[in-house]
Amino acid sequence: MKHSVVTNAAWMMSEKVVSVFGVIFVTSYVAKSFGPSVFGQIAFSASIFSIVQTVAIFGTETILFKSISKSAAKGLRLMAVAKQLRMALLLLLSLPVLAWVWLEMRENFLIFAVASFLSAIFVTQDIFSVYNNARLESRMNTVANATGMIISFAISFAIAWFKLNPLLLSFSIVAVTLVPYLIKRTMFYQKNTISPPTRRKHRSYLRYLFHAGLPLAISSVFISVQVKLAQFFLVGVGSAHELGLFTAANTISASWIFIPVAIITSSFSEIFRERADVALRLAARLNGYVMAVSLFMLLIVALFGEKIVSLLYGHDYQQSGDLVTLLSLATCFSAMGTVAYRYMVKEGGFNYLLVKIILLVAVSVVTNWFFIRFWGLTGAAWSVLVTELLSLTLMNYFFKNGVILKMQLSSLNYKTYR
Repeated sequence: MKHSVVTNAAWMMSEKVVSVFGVIFVTSYVAKSFGPSVFGQIAFSASIFSIVQTVAIFGTETILFKSISKSAAKGLRLMAVAKQLRMALLLLLSLPVLAWVWLEMRENFLIFAVASFLSAIFVTQDIFSVYNNARLESRMNTVANATGMIISFAISFAIAWFKLNPLLLSFSIVAVTLVPYLIKRTMFYQKNTISPPTRRKHRSYLRYLFHAGLPLAISSVFISVQVKLAQFFLVGVGSAHELGLFTAANTISASWIFIPVAIITSSFSEIFRERADVALRLAARLNGYVMAVSLFMLLIVALFGEKIVSLLYGHDYQQSGDLVTLLSLATCFSAMGTVAYRYMVKEGGFNYLLVKIILLVAVSVVTNWFFIRFWGLTGAAWSVLVTELLSLTLMNYFFKNGVILKMQLSSLNYKTYR
């Protein structure tokens, strides 16, 4: 890999080190202090608005990344239109959701839902992160995001330490996105300006975002729903307590995924610019790197995962320790699946991805319903594992005469790395 790619990936990973530190020493302390029920309420509210947020982003992250990688000037104009589109969609979707939470859920859920909504505003308006990543300037994102996380973790830790009302954790939920947004916005406008396109061009860009973004948006929504289905079924069949246990296990199991994601994001800035044959070879090589990192992290979690859960979360989360290896294996499949997903976007496979994700969600609904009904928490973990395995393998292999299978097999050939 090129030096600029490695450096950019290193910056992205250094940001996540702060996040992992927070998960290990702060989030677990908060979860231990307030118990699985409060932890489950926060997780449920965050899950709802993560889906709303995904819809509002409307697939523009990938579109902007691809556009900026090829032409910064066009990317900047597209950013202005994308920002307006995101805000309109977020408001349109959030108000009915907040009304439903207010009418149907207990007060704690409403407070955390409002906080998650405010947090989502700053995420959807943060068009600056994708610009920095595409320009291989992720150090700016690292500084901003790390600052926001440190402030958020400090608020959470203080609330847990002084045994304050857990509803005050809503300030932490907002701070973790508000602070980075303000920093990145300030840093961006010190060097760049965004000039909105003319009215005629605005309509043209908007049509482009809808045309290219709709399949990605629907795919992203279904991906988000598919990931959260186990949590929703646990709430429906079980309780917020069980959701808290599952969330704790999933947090530990997925805590390392930032490493392969940073490598993938940095590498695809180059892959998007290459012709098909070169891009395929680079993607195969990248898949091999991601596979090696993922298997190494799986080994660590398999050996020490249960002890980590017990140490960080305490006796109340003992059941979570039984799930970490299964969920970490699912994270391995998810990491390698991201390489395939990005390559399909490179090859214009928007419609294929849409059909694939719809089928995957249907499979996930069936497996979650069946597995959780009969095996509870363990069934939830198995459902996630099965759907991630299908997503990585069988459901990718019908794209362009099995090009994803060719890529994966090529990543096992030592000649690919010469």
